[in-house]
Amino acid sequence: MDEVKTKPRDYQDKIFQTCTKQNCLVILPTGTGKTLVAIMLAVDRFKKFPLEKILILAPTRPLVEQHLTSFKKNLPEDWADLQIFTGKTSAEKRKKIWQTAEIIFSTPQCIGNDIKKNLYDMENVSLLIQDECHRCLKNYSYTYVAEKYKEQSKHPLILGLTASPGSDKETITKICDNLGIKAVEIRTRESEDVKP
Repeated sequence: MDEVKTKPRDYQDKIFQTCTKQNCLVILPTGTGKTLVAIMLAVDRFKKFPLEKILILAPTRPLVEQHLTSFKKNLPEDWADLQIFTGKTSAEKRKKIWQTAEIIFSTPQCIGNDIKKNLYDMENVSLLIQDECHRCLKNYSYTYVAEKYKEQSKHPLILGLTASPGSDKETITKICDNLGIKAVEIRTRESEDVKP
């Protein structure tokens, strides 16, 4: 991962390896580097499918902007065409940007509405990252986008990120069902490989 400027810790590398193989839910405490795992996976998918897009969803605009900033900070300048989609951008403009953008940051509502209006589809999206994915239980757009993605993508891979999925197994199972998740990587601050 020469492209990524921050060197991953061992546990991030282990989680990343799992994420490359199957849809994965990553549960890590705030501040332990979920975003770096997402960036590494984005780079990996981009190399495997250079003509396809990566879609990163977060529930609020400030979070969407935070992800864009993290990606810019950790990738070489001009490494990919990074674009942000918000309701403030007109639908026509989003449709146009979608054609050329390589990594798109948005809220699930914005993408969900665009797909319903057939502005574009997700056939050429090789990675869907859903941050704060525990919200997919209440946020219909999160689940809708994941469903459409699984139907449309030629090379689908989903990464769900959360710090607080809820402690019970039932909640985690529900998130996995909604997103088509096959593997779960959980760490706490007390985990052997996180402690150092």
